[in-house]
Amino acid sequence: MTLSLVVTLLRHSARNVRHGGLPFFFATLMAGVGLFGLAVFSTVLLNLQRVADTVGESVSAVAFLTTDSALAAEEVRTRIEQLPGVAAAKLVTPEAALSRVKRSLGEAGSVLTDDAAGVSLGWIVEVQPELSSGATAGGLVARIGEVDGVDEVMHPGGEVERVRALMRLLRGAGIFLAVLIAMVTIIVVRNTVRLTLYARRDEIAIMKLVGATDLFVRVPFVLEGLSQGVLGAGAALFGVYLLHATIAGVLKVALSGALGAFVLDPLPASYALLILASGALLGTLGSVVSLGRFLRV
Repeated sequence: MTLSLVVTLLRHSARNVRHGGLPFFFATLMAGVGLFGLAVFSTVLLNLQRVADTVGESVSAVAFLTTDSALAAEEVRTRIEQLPGVAAAKLVTPEAALSRVKRSLGEAGSVLTDDAAGVSLGWIVEVQPELSSGATAGGLVARIGEVDGVDEVMHPGGEVERVRALMRLLRGAGIFLAVLIAMVTIIVVRNTVRLTLYARRDEIAIMKLVGATDLFVRVPFVLEGLSQGVLGAGAALFGVYLLHATIAGVLKVALSGALGAFVLDPLPASYALLILASGALLGTLGSVVSLGRFLRV
């Protein structure tokens, strides 16, 4: 008896989907468009977060030394390299530092000759932090500054903090976008299911008269809303992965020269499952809201 009831409910649900027509297609399309936008935004945000984390953790600090000899500079470099949170410490000679300055200045650097008056660069140590140490840039800079023989430490902490602030702003925008898409999807599914209810109101009235329970009447329409959400989410994910397969290689070629080995990662499987579950949930909520009001009339 239970199996027969389940089969009957599924048959009614399949009929609702087959005969849904333009309203069913429109609701599925709107859910798919909204979830596609959310999936694309999530993909971009996750890749930007990865780049921001890599940049924020891997930016080198530069320690200017007070020593004059190569032996003393090497001793300071060794002490810096032994600090917790330091992955590597590279010693840069005054000559190499001056050569870098010349290259960075371009044509204007030609005025800086090796014996230029007033130009004097000391020994420098470039410090590469450990990515997995969990140490903050400020704490690492403070520890380096306490090492004997270090005059000053420079680290672009302000730029890194601005990048992190931008990521917080983008995450907030993502939450707002998700809430907006959820509201629109629920409203569209609710109105679509309501149209189906009004089209079959005489049939539902007869079913109620012969003893059909509210659950028996509700389930096919709930499954219809669920189908709209799942189909929309599936189409959105297909579009996202198709878009990634299309433009990932193009972006790698276009941006790798300026940003290093740039790789656009696809949407993780966990996020794809979350998008699919969100579509199912929103479709179900939209149909439940519509059914609750209709059956109370």
